[in-house]
Amino acid sequence: MAYHDDLLQLALDLTDKDGATQAALRRGVSTAYYALFHLLVSETTLNWNRDSSRNALGRMFDHGMMKRVSDRMADIKRMPFERGDPIAVSGLRLVAKAFVHLQDQRHIADYDNGRIWAPLDAIVPVASAKTAFAAWNDIKHTDIAQQYLVSLLIRPRD
Repeated sequence: MAYHDDLLQLALDLTDKDGATQAALRRGVSTAYYALFHLLVSETTLNWNRDSSRNALGRMFDHGMMKRVSDRMADIKRMPFERGDPIAVSGLRLVAKAFVHLQDQRHIADYDNGRIWAPLDAIVPVASAKTAFAAWNDIKHTDIAQQYLVSLLIRPRD
């Protein structure tokens, strides 16, 4: 199983049990974000021809830039692929929205110690990551999905 798949399973395991502790719920949310992050990094680096350089390439991703790109893709008014295949566009928007939402939730889970998490508060974002994985699997070979991956890594020129 790939690392991102392991992370998603761990997030599900942490949040899907009776009496899960605050630490487990928080770790589950944070882990769900990292599962989607690593899925997108992995999918991008798999396009790199030289296997020995893929790990170094994967270290080049910036969480902030990935969020900005994903936020743009999630916004129907700013998405550059609105005229593409409607199923692929919808799937890409779902993945992008999940990425933005999960990053926001990860920050809360990791840094807002005043927040008390109910199980449902953690289960919803983790389910969102699982849904994003499924949507990605359906669209990953489309041109717009591949363009999205490139945009996650390469800062556009002004």
